[in-house]
Amino acid sequence: MSFLQEVELSKTFPPFASLEKVFGFVPNLFRAQTLLPRAIDAEAGIAGAVLFEEGALPRIRKETILLVVAAANRNAYCLTAHLQALRALGVPDRQINQIVVDYRHADLSQPDMALLDFAVRLARNAPWLSEEDIGALRGHGFNDEAILEAILTTALSGFLCTLSAGLGPSPDFEPPAPMPGVTTPAPPGARPYVGGIAGPYLHAVELSPASFPPFAFFLERFGSIPNLFRAQTLRPAAIEAEASAFRNVLMPDDFLSHVQKERILLVVSAANLNTYCVAAHCEMLRAMGVPAEESDQIAVDHHQADLSEANKALLDFALRLTRHPSEFGREDIDRLRNCGFSETHILEAVVVTALNNFINTLQMGLGTTPDVEARRVFGPEDVHLPPTVERHTEGTRDDPDAALVARAQNGDLDAFEELVTCHSRRVYRTLIGIVGNIEEAQDAMQDTFVKAFQHIGNFEGRSRFSTWLVTIASNAGLQRLRERRHIESLDDSAPETDEEFRPRQVRAWTGDPEELCSQAERRGLVESAMMKLPPKYRVVLILRDIEQLSGAEAAAALGLGIPAMKARLLRARLMLREALAPHFISNTRRIGL
Repeated sequence: MSFLQEVELSKTFPPFASLEKVFGFVPNLFRAQTLLPRAIDAEAGIAGAVLFEEGALPRIRKETILLVVAAANRNAYCLTAHLQALRALGVPDRQINQIVVDYRHADLSQPDMALLDFAVRLARNAPWLSEEDIGALRGHGFNDEAILEAILTTALSGFLCTLSAGLGPSPDFEPPAPMPGVTTPAPPGARPYVGGIAGPYLHAVELSPASFPPFAFFLERFGSIPNLFRAQTLRPAAIEAEASAFRNVLMPDDFLSHVQKERILLVVSAANLNTYCVAAHCEMLRAMGVPAEESDQIAVDHHQADLSEANKALLDFALRLTRHPSEFGREDIDRLRNCGFSETHILEAVVVTALNNFINTLQMGLGTTPDVEARRVFGPEDVHLPPTVERHTEGTRDDPDAALVARAQNGDLDAFEELVTCHSRRVYRTLIGIVGNIEEAQDAMQDTFVKAFQHIGNFEGRSRFSTWLVTIASNAGLQRLRERRHIESLDDSAPETDEEFRPRQVRAWTGDPEELCSQAERRGLVESAMMKLPPKYRVVLILRDIEQLSGAEAAAALGLGIPAMKARLLRARLMLREALAPHFISNTRRIGL
């Protein structure tokens, strides 16, 4: 089963026949895309050209790259698939397990270790990859064709991980538990930022459009041959597969329009800090009649662009799948369904996002310079530009949970249990405030800690652990509210108009203790009034005023832009004040004395 509907395709469907020949079965990842056969055809072509065609790197080395990158991404489906592939290639289980847990302590040669370091760095910190990394591989005896294959294989892994996160297929084999993962080598802070356009890093050969059809296609379609493809001429089969993917996935207008797809490519490239691809997609949109200023706004913050709410939701979807794949789930699919998108529209959005991540990784590994002038160069300061991407403002230097988190990330179950004990009260308080029901709050609390356990390896410490946990809890509570029927929408991000609510009691509250309720009574009045607020206002109050999330964190949890979150918070505070005013205004003021 997967997130989307499936249909039966004939066993003679060529991509299924080729997959059956290679694997002995058709993986669920491809069965989950049967609503869009042309996408399966494109993906099978890329996988065949990158993974199965004989080249400078043997299949075992490629599968090891795929395995380690899947582990770094905490992707259960892909990790299980590549683990099984290595077994089929004769690699002993003991060696596979060592590679998955920590490849740097596995029984590998220095060149193999360097190859995996390179792949993980490219997969996780591509904008910081530089000529130095290419030189390190050359120093271990890898020629440019082998390095190109390593880049293509790493890009393929990101492609498959994005697809599986977005489609939710059941693993084809039993996944390991708990899910292992690897530590990203050389964190960005320790390396200079080059932005993926400091190359090209590899040698290339000349291919003529007259004798090489893919170049003729690009020349006809774009008016020139992009540098990204010129840099891959040591592997012509890969260029052919990529050209086919452009024809089969990006060009058709039968479901998502080409403009919608280019917008997805633009926002995801900006989120990945890929200046080359942002420039390319801005130019494509300009050629389609979209003003340059509008494209720039979409890249920086699409919520402020002149787009329909449905199209903004589509871009939110692609960004979440790219930036938070481990947290992606059925609720994200349902949001697009509720915006009027069909199953095939949603499938195509997943495929376009995955293809974009493939191209982004490939370009940054090659270091190609933009084909057109970049109106904006994306750098580290832009990492958190999109409003749907979680922004962390707290440092970890004073996080009291840092030591326990580090132990839990290394598999210490006792440390995780201690974290649960420390934060159970806060998580429950958050959830009971959101859902207003003891039984549902308890169920959601269990869901929260299960998700925290599953994804603690992805916690990077840019906020306090407690803040991260409350964000997971608020998402769990919000999802339960969204699943209820006949309630006001929590996702309505339309501007808060004056007609919706006007406070009537705006006078100051007296501070005379003789006229006020007792502290316990006050607390009860506030809690009661808050629970009577419409859900979308109650939730923002809980996140900002009770749990003390930052504005950016609360906005991310609610799926709102920061300005919309602030407007909703102001309205919520006024509504709460209005509800409490009769209890806190002195009797003399009430009767007008």
